Amino acid sequence: MPRWGNRLAKAGILVAVLGVVGGTGYLAGTGGATPPVPTDPLPAADLSPKTITVGTGTIVSRLNVDAVVRADPPVPVRATKPGTVAAVHRRDGQLVGRGESLLSIKVPGKGKNRTVAVLAPVAGRVSGLTATVGQEVTPAEPVAQLDQRRFQAVATIDAKEVYRLYNRPKEIKLAIDHGPEPFRCRLLAYGAGASGKPTAPQGQGQGQGGPQAPAPGSGDGDGGGGGGESVEVTCRIPAHQRVFAGIRAKMAITTDRVDDAVVVPLSAVLGQASKGRVTVVGEDGSRQTRKVELGVNDGKQVEVVSGLKEGDRILDRAPDDAAFDVPPAPQGGPEEGPTS
Repeated sequence: MPRWGNRLAKAGILVAVLGVVGGTGYLAGTGGATPPVPTDPLPAADLSPKTITVGTGTIVSRLNVDAVVRADPPVPVRATKPGTVAAVHRRDGQLVGRGESLLSIKVPGKGKNRTVAVLAPVAGRVSGLTATVGQEVTPAEPVAQLDQRRFQAVATIDAKEVYRLYNRPKEIKLAIDHGPEPFRCRLLAYGAGASGKPTAPQGQGQGQGGPQAPAPGSGDGDGGGGGGESVEVTCRIPAHQRVFAGIRAKMAITTDRVDDAVVVPLSAVLGQASKGRVTVVGEDGSRQTRKVELGVNDGKQVEVVSGLKEGDRILDRAPDDAAFDVPPAPQGGPEEGPTS
Protein backbone atom coordinates (compact mmCIF):
# COMPACT_ATOMS: atom_id res chain seq x y z
CA MET A 1 0.00 0.00 0.00
CA PRO A 2 1.35 3.45 -0.80
CA ARG A 3 2.58 5.54 2.11
CA TRP A 4 -0.24 8.04 1.66
CA GLY A 5 -2.83 5.27 1.86
CA ASN A 6 -1.44 4.05 5.17
CA ARG A 7 -1.66 7.59 6.59
CA LEU A 8 -5.23 7.92 5.35
CA ALA A 9 -6.29 4.71 7.13
CA LYS A 10 -4.78 5.86 10.43
CA ALA A 11 -6.56 9.21 10.11
CA GLY A 12 -9.88 7.40 9.60
CA ILE A 13 -9.42 5.32 12.78
CA LEU A 14 -8.58 8.46 14.79
CA VAL A 15 -11.71 10.23 13.52
CA ALA A 16 -13.86 7.23 14.54
CA VAL A 17 -12.42 7.15 18.09
CA LEU A 18 -12.95 10.88 18.53
CA GLY A 19 -16.54 10.47 17.36
CA VAL A 20 -17.28 7.80 19.99
CA VAL A 21 -15.70 9.84 22.82
CA GLY A 22 -17.52 12.99 21.77
CA GLY A 23 -20.86 11.18 21.57
CA THR A 24 -20.47 9.76 25.07
CA GLY A 25 -19.68 13.20 26.47
CA TYR A 26 -22.71 14.64 24.71
CA LEU A 27 -25.00 12.00 26.21
CA ALA A 28 -23.59 12.56 29.70
CA GLY A 29 -23.95 16.32 29.36
CA THR A 30 -27.54 16.21 28.12
CA GLY A 31 -28.66 13.55 30.64
CA GLY A 32 -29.11 10.84 28.06
CA ALA A 33 -27.20 8.37 30.29
CA THR A 34 -29.49 8.90 33.36
CA PRO A 35 -33.10 7.69 33.83
CA PRO A 36 -35.83 10.31 33.49
CA VAL A 37 -37.13 11.92 36.70
CA PRO A 38 -40.73 10.78 37.45
CA THR A 39 -43.25 13.55 37.10
CA ASP A 40 -46.00 11.91 39.23
CA PRO A 41 -45.96 13.14 42.88
CA LEU A 42 -45.41 10.55 45.67
CA PRO A 43 -48.63 9.48 47.47
CA ALA A 44 -49.16 11.27 50.81
CA ALA A 45 -50.26 9.34 53.91
CA ASP A 46 -53.85 10.01 54.98
CA LEU A 47 -53.76 10.45 58.78
CA SER A 48 -57.30 11.69 59.19
CA PRO A 49 -59.59 9.58 61.45
CA LYS A 50 -61.72 6.93 59.73
CA THR A 51 -65.23 5.79 60.52
CA ILE A 52 -65.46 2.13 61.55
CA THR A 53 -68.37 -0.12 62.49
CA VAL A 54 -68.47 -1.70 65.96
CA GLY A 55 -68.44 -5.50 65.88
CA THR A 56 -68.33 -8.48 68.25
CA GLY A 57 -65.83 -11.24 68.84
CA THR A 58 -63.78 -13.23 71.35
CA ILE A 59 -61.17 -11.38 73.34
CA VAL A 60 -58.46 -13.02 75.45
CA SER A 61 -56.31 -11.00 77.80
CA ARG A 62 -52.90 -12.62 77.73
CA LEU A 63 -49.48 -11.15 78.51
CA ASN A 64 -46.30 -12.66 77.12
CA VAL A 65 -43.33 -11.47 79.13
CA ASP A 66 -39.74 -12.39 79.89
CA ALA A 67 -39.08 -14.30 83.11
CA VAL A 68 -36.14 -15.67 85.06
CA VAL A 69 -35.91 -18.83 87.18
CA ARG A 70 -34.96 -18.31 90.83
CA ALA A 71 -34.30 -20.78 93.61
CA ASP A 72 -36.41 -20.48 96.75
CA PRO A 73 -34.42 -18.98 99.63
CA PRO A 74 -33.29 -21.58 102.22
CA VAL A 75 -35.58 -22.06 105.21
CA PRO A 76 -33.94 -21.25 108.56
CA VAL A 77 -34.09 -23.79 111.42
CA ARG A 78 -34.45 -22.22 114.87
CA ALA A 79 -34.70 -23.46 118.40
CA THR A 80 -38.01 -22.68 120.08
CA LYS A 81 -36.33 -21.86 123.40
CA PRO A 82 -32.85 -20.86 124.55
CA GLY A 83 -30.66 -23.67 125.80
CA THR A 84 -27.46 -25.68 125.48
CA VAL A 85 -26.82 -28.20 122.70
CA ALA A 86 -26.99 -31.73 124.13
CA ALA A 87 -26.63 -33.75 120.90
CA VAL A 88 -26.31 -33.18 117.14
CA HIS A 89 -28.24 -35.70 115.02
CA ARG A 90 -27.52 -34.47 111.47
CA ARG A 91 -24.70 -33.02 109.42
CA ASP A 92 -24.43 -30.71 106.42
CA GLY A 93 -25.51 -32.23 103.11
CA GLN A 94 -27.96 -34.74 104.58
CA LEU A 95 -31.59 -34.86 103.48
CA VAL A 96 -34.19 -34.63 106.22
CA GLY A 97 -37.95 -34.86 106.27
CA ARG A 98 -40.30 -32.38 107.81
CA GLY A 99 -40.50 -32.90 111.58
CA GLU A 100 -37.20 -34.82 111.87
CA SER A 101 -34.79 -33.82 114.63
CA LEU A 102 -31.57 -31.99 113.77
CA LEU A 103 -30.29 -31.59 117.30
CA SER A 104 -31.34 -31.69 120.95
CA ILE A 105 -30.92 -28.91 123.48
CA LYS A 106 -31.15 -28.76 127.25
CA VAL A 107 -33.60 -26.10 128.36
CA PRO A 108 -33.43 -24.79 131.93
CA GLY A 109 -36.60 -25.50 133.93
CA LYS A 110 -37.95 -25.47 137.45
CA GLY A 111 -35.92 -27.96 139.47
CA LYS A 112 -34.19 -29.66 136.51
CA ASN A 113 -33.32 -29.23 132.86
CA ARG A 114 -35.40 -30.84 130.15
CA THR A 115 -34.33 -31.94 126.67
CA VAL A 116 -36.08 -30.43 123.65
CA ALA A 117 -35.61 -31.46 119.99
CA VAL A 118 -35.02 -28.87 117.28
CA LEU A 119 -37.13 -30.10 114.35
CA ALA A 120 -36.96 -29.44 110.61
CA PRO A 121 -39.88 -27.15 109.64
CA VAL A 122 -39.77 -28.47 106.03
CA ALA A 123 -38.11 -31.26 104.12
CA GLY A 124 -34.79 -30.37 102.53
CA ARG A 125 -31.01 -30.63 102.47
CA VAL A 126 -29.17 -29.45 105.58
CA SER A 127 -26.63 -26.63 105.31
CA GLY A 128 -24.94 -24.26 107.75
CA LEU A 129 -25.23 -26.68 110.70
CA THR A 130 -22.24 -25.72 112.85
CA ALA A 131 -23.65 -26.31 116.35
CA THR A 132 -21.54 -28.39 118.73
CA VAL A 133 -22.32 -30.06 122.04
CA GLY A 134 -22.24 -27.54 124.87
CA GLN A 135 -22.91 -24.54 122.62
CA GLU A 136 -25.61 -22.13 123.70
CA VAL A 137 -28.39 -21.38 121.19
CA THR A 138 -31.30 -18.94 121.14
CA PRO A 139 -34.40 -18.55 118.94
CA ALA A 140 -32.92 -15.33 117.55
CA GLU A 141 -30.19 -17.13 115.59
CA PRO A 142 -30.87 -20.06 113.22
CA VAL A 143 -28.89 -23.23 113.94
CA ALA A 144 -29.06 -24.43 110.31
CA GLN A 145 -30.80 -23.93 106.97
CA LEU A 146 -32.78 -26.27 104.73
CA ASP A 147 -32.54 -26.07 100.95
CA GLN A 148 -35.80 -27.38 99.50
CA ARG A 149 -34.49 -27.43 95.91
CA ARG A 150 -37.64 -25.66 94.82
CA PHE A 151 -37.78 -23.07 92.06
CA GLN A 152 -40.04 -20.26 90.98
CA ALA A 153 -40.28 -18.13 87.87
CA VAL A 154 -40.45 -14.35 88.22
CA ALA A 155 -41.59 -11.95 85.50
CA THR A 156 -41.41 -8.17 85.70
CA ILE A 157 -44.42 -6.48 84.10
CA ASP A 158 -43.97 -3.36 82.02
CA ALA A 159 -45.74 -0.31 83.44
CA LYS A 160 -48.06 0.06 80.45
CA GLU A 161 -49.39 -3.49 81.01
CA VAL A 162 -50.01 -3.20 84.76
CA TYR A 163 -53.74 -2.45 84.43
CA ARG A 164 -54.25 -5.76 82.66
CA LEU A 165 -53.36 -7.48 85.96
CA TYR A 166 -56.34 -6.12 87.88
CA ASN A 167 -57.83 -9.59 87.54
CA ARG A 168 -56.07 -12.51 89.19
CA PRO A 169 -54.27 -14.54 86.49
CA LYS A 170 -56.32 -17.60 85.54
CA GLU A 171 -53.51 -19.55 83.93
CA ILE A 172 -49.74 -19.23 83.62
CA LYS A 173 -47.58 -21.19 81.22
CA LEU A 174 -43.83 -21.18 81.18
CA ALA A 175 -41.48 -21.91 78.29
CA ILE A 176 -37.82 -22.44 79.19
CA ASP A 177 -35.28 -21.34 76.60
CA HIS A 178 -33.78 -24.50 75.07
CA GLY A 179 -35.63 -26.54 77.70
CA PRO A 180 -38.72 -28.78 77.98
CA GLU A 181 -42.02 -28.11 76.25
CA PRO A 182 -44.15 -25.33 77.81
CA PHE A 183 -45.80 -26.32 81.09
CA ARG A 184 -48.25 -24.86 83.59
CA CYS A 185 -46.78 -22.83 86.42
CA ARG A 186 -48.98 -22.31 89.53
CA LEU A 187 -49.46 -18.70 90.61
CA LEU A 188 -47.72 -17.77 93.85
CA ALA A 189 -48.06 -13.99 93.97
CA TYR A 190 -48.56 -10.91 91.83
CA GLY A 191 -48.27 -7.22 92.53
CA ALA A 192 -45.61 -4.71 93.58
CA GLY A 193 -42.46 -6.51 94.68
CA ALA A 194 -44.36 -9.81 94.71
CA SER A 195 -41.23 -11.94 94.74
CA GLY A 196 -39.60 -9.90 97.48
CA LYS A 197 -41.29 -11.82 100.31
CA PRO A 198 -40.29 -15.43 101.02
CA THR A 199 -43.05 -17.88 100.25
CA ALA A 200 -44.60 -19.89 103.06
CA PRO A 201 -43.65 -23.58 103.30
CA GLN A 202 -46.08 -26.11 101.87
CA GLY A 203 -49.06 -26.45 104.16
CA GLN A 204 -48.11 -23.57 106.46
CA GLY A 205 -50.35 -20.55 105.94
CA GLN A 206 -50.48 -21.15 102.19
CA GLY A 207 -53.99 -21.38 100.83
CA GLN A 208 -55.02 -22.16 97.31
CA GLY A 209 -52.73 -20.39 94.91
CA GLY A 210 -50.18 -19.61 97.60
CA PRO A 211 -49.38 -16.29 99.25
CA GLN A 212 -50.43 -13.27 97.30
CA ALA A 213 -49.18 -9.71 97.27
CA PRO A 214 -51.67 -6.86 96.79
CA ALA A 215 -53.00 -6.51 93.28
CA PRO A 216 -51.99 -3.37 91.39
CA GLY A 217 -53.99 -0.37 92.54
CA SER A 218 -55.57 -2.24 95.47
CA GLY A 219 -54.43 0.36 97.98
CA ASP A 220 -52.55 -2.13 100.20
CA GLY A 221 -48.82 -1.59 100.48
CA ASP A 222 -47.36 -0.11 97.37
CA GLY A 223 -49.78 -2.04 95.17
CA GLY A 224 -48.03 -1.11 91.98
CA GLY A 225 -48.47 2.56 92.70
CA GLY A 226 -45.13 3.87 93.89
CA GLY A 227 -42.10 3.39 96.05
CA GLY A 228 -39.99 2.47 93.06
CA GLU A 229 -40.95 -1.22 93.26
CA SER A 230 -41.57 -3.16 90.09
CA VAL A 231 -44.75 -5.14 89.48
CA GLU A 232 -43.99 -8.85 89.34
CA VAL A 233 -45.73 -12.16 88.77
CA THR A 234 -44.28 -15.21 90.52
CA CYS A 235 -45.26 -18.82 89.85
CA ARG A 236 -44.20 -22.20 91.25
CA ILE A 237 -42.28 -24.47 88.88
CA PRO A 238 -43.40 -28.12 89.28
CA ALA A 239 -40.89 -30.29 91.14
CA HIS A 240 -40.54 -32.75 88.24
CA GLN A 241 -39.35 -30.04 85.84
CA ARG A 242 -35.57 -29.87 85.63
CA VAL A 243 -34.52 -26.21 85.80
CA PHE A 244 -31.62 -24.16 87.12
CA ALA A 245 -31.48 -20.82 88.88
CA GLY A 246 -30.75 -17.93 86.54
CA ILE A 247 -32.00 -19.43 83.27
CA ARG A 248 -34.31 -17.34 81.08
CA ALA A 249 -37.89 -18.19 80.19
CA LYS A 250 -41.07 -16.82 78.62
CA MET A 251 -44.21 -16.50 80.71
CA ALA A 252 -47.69 -16.46 79.15
CA ILE A 253 -50.19 -15.00 81.64
CA THR A 254 -53.89 -15.39 80.83
CA THR A 255 -56.07 -13.12 82.97
CA ASP A 256 -59.46 -13.28 81.25
CA ARG A 257 -61.47 -14.42 78.24
CA VAL A 258 -64.83 -13.14 76.93
CA ASP A 259 -66.84 -14.57 74.01
CA ASP A 260 -69.35 -12.62 71.90
CA ALA A 261 -68.13 -9.34 73.34
CA VAL A 262 -68.57 -5.90 71.80
CA VAL A 263 -64.99 -5.01 70.84
CA VAL A 264 -63.33 -1.90 69.42
CA PRO A 265 -59.68 -1.03 68.71
CA LEU A 266 -57.77 0.42 71.63
CA SER A 267 -56.79 3.32 69.38
CA ALA A 268 -60.46 4.40 69.30
CA VAL A 269 -60.81 4.75 73.08
CA LEU A 270 -59.54 7.50 75.37
CA GLY A 271 -58.69 5.38 78.43
CA GLN A 272 -58.08 1.64 78.53
CA ALA A 273 -59.09 0.57 82.06
CA SER A 274 -62.60 0.61 83.55
CA LYS A 275 -63.97 3.69 81.74
CA GLY A 276 -63.23 5.69 78.62
CA ARG A 277 -64.64 7.80 75.80
CA VAL A 278 -65.18 7.27 72.08
CA THR A 279 -66.37 9.47 69.22
CA VAL A 280 -69.69 8.23 67.81
CA VAL A 281 -70.57 9.13 64.21
CA GLY A 282 -74.28 9.70 63.47
CA GLU A 283 -76.15 8.82 60.28
CA ASP A 284 -75.90 12.46 59.20
CA GLY A 285 -72.14 12.51 59.79
CA SER A 286 -72.37 14.37 63.09
CA ARG A 287 -69.88 13.48 65.80
CA GLN A 288 -70.51 13.05 69.51
CA THR A 289 -68.23 12.03 72.37
CA ARG A 290 -69.73 9.19 74.42
CA LYS A 291 -68.67 7.59 77.70
CA VAL A 292 -68.21 3.82 77.68
CA GLU A 293 -67.53 1.17 80.30
CA LEU A 294 -64.59 -1.06 79.43
CA GLY A 295 -63.71 -4.65 80.23
CA VAL A 296 -61.01 -7.03 78.98
CA ASN A 297 -58.35 -5.87 76.55
CA ASP A 298 -55.70 -7.88 74.72
CA GLY A 299 -53.34 -5.04 73.89
CA LYS A 300 -54.98 -4.36 70.52
CA GLN A 301 -58.73 -4.49 71.18
CA VAL A 302 -60.86 -3.77 74.23
CA GLU A 303 -64.26 -5.05 75.34
CA VAL A 304 -66.99 -2.42 75.66
CA VAL A 305 -69.30 -3.51 78.49
CA SER A 306 -71.78 -0.65 78.02
CA GLY A 307 -72.15 2.50 75.95
CA LEU A 308 -71.89 0.90 72.48
CA LYS A 309 -73.63 -1.87 70.60
CA GLU A 310 -72.85 -3.89 67.50
CA GLY A 311 -73.41 -1.81 64.38
CA ASP A 312 -72.66 1.58 65.95
CA ARG A 313 -70.22 3.74 64.02
CA ILE A 314 -67.25 5.39 65.72
CA LEU A 315 -63.97 7.04 64.77
CA ASP A 316 -60.90 4.83 64.85
CA ARG A 317 -58.99 7.56 66.73
CA ALA A 318 -59.63 8.41 70.39
CA PRO A 319 -61.08 11.85 71.15
CA ASP A 320 -58.64 14.42 72.50
CA ASP A 321 -58.67 15.76 76.04
CA ALA A 322 -58.25 19.55 76.00
CA ALA A 323 -56.64 19.49 79.46
CA PHE A 324 -53.51 17.97 77.93
CA ASP A 325 -53.20 20.27 74.92
CA VAL A 326 -49.71 21.75 74.70
CA PRO A 327 -49.82 25.50 73.98
CA PRO A 328 -47.89 26.59 70.88
CA ALA A 329 -44.40 27.98 71.37
CA PRO A 330 -44.21 31.81 71.37
CA GLN A 331 -43.09 33.50 68.19
CA GLY A 332 -39.58 34.91 67.94
CA GLY A 333 -37.59 31.95 69.22
CA PRO A 334 -37.35 30.18 72.55
CA GLU A 335 -38.30 32.04 75.68
CA GLU A 336 -35.38 33.23 77.78
CA GLY A 337 -35.19 32.16 81.40
CA PRO A 338 -34.83 34.53 84.32
CA THR A 339 -31.50 36.21 84.72
CA SER A 340 -29.67 36.28 88.02
